Amino acid sequence: MKRNHKLIIGVSSLEQSLKETLDACKKAKRGQPIGPVHRIDFIDQATLFSTLSPKRMELLRYLRKHGPMSARQIAKNLARDYKNIQVDIKLLSRLDMITTNVEGRYIVPWDDISIEVEVLAA
Repeated sequence: MKRNHKLIIGVSSLEQSLKETLDACKKAKRGQPIGPVHRIDFIDQATLFSTLSPKRMELLRYLRKHGPMSARQIAKNLARDYKNIQVDIKLLSRLDMITTNVEGRYIVPWDDISIEVEVLAA
């Protein structure tokens, strides 16, 4: 399966997201390259960090490092409850951070996932 290059996760207001989209449209209209940008923006840092909890981040890192596997394998290898792993997989799948391969095993389809957070906003 071909992997996507990079996913950027951040915090952005609706106004900021609309402005960035409009700017990208203007660049495209002028023929300037903008390239594909794969991005997930949360409304605030609290939502970002509650959604991407330490356990979910551990799941992503483990799955990315060890490759395709079933939810039962993940739960066993991470010594976590199967039902909790299922909840985490479902949420991360809705965010396109986890998908399945042709065998139905879970994978992380990104080469790199970066989280961008401003510590001190202006």
